[in-house]
Amino acid sequence: MLQDVKLRPLQLEDLETVVAWAKDSEFCLANDWSLELSQERIRTHWTGIITEVSDTLIRKGITFDGQLIGYADLGDINALEARASLGYAIGDSSLWGQGLGFLGARLMLELAFTKLKLERVTAEVNATNTRSLRVLEKLGFKLEGILRQHETYRGVRGDVQLFGMLREEFSSL
Repeated sequence: MLQDVKLRPLQLEDLETVVAWAKDSEFCLANDWSLELSQERIRTHWTGIITEVSDTLIRKGITFDGQLIGYADLGDINALEARASLGYAIGDSSLWGQGLGFLGARLMLELAFTKLKLERVTAEVNATNTRSLRVLEKLGFKLEGILRQHETYRGVRGDVQLFGMLREEFSSL
């Protein structure tokens, strides 16, 4: 399955797929997307992500068998300190639990540590998001701290766990 999961640049042709993800209430709840956003607002926001060059954000599409199924990103990129934060999401909730988020996140870590030569990547996850916690642990992230009662996830305020990984801790497949 690893060879079937790839990262690629997002394209304007992907907008309708992203709009479809926004119609999935499970996806929206899990990824803190507002259910009330209009399709036009989603298209405008994502057009900016796709077309604007940023020094602090790299977002790539995750594909499986050539189909866009999600995205992975490095945000808060600090080139001087050689660090960034990892994010990832599988857009179609029917594909959750199949290891696709893990594979997409792993490919983004490979880009972070190999191509970008980052020294450190962090990730934050709500303490009740068990799937994402498993992904980070399986990737080899280390728990570094807890932000107590930090954010609302699925309608409930809760703790956020902070994870980190150093370049020497990353092992590519």
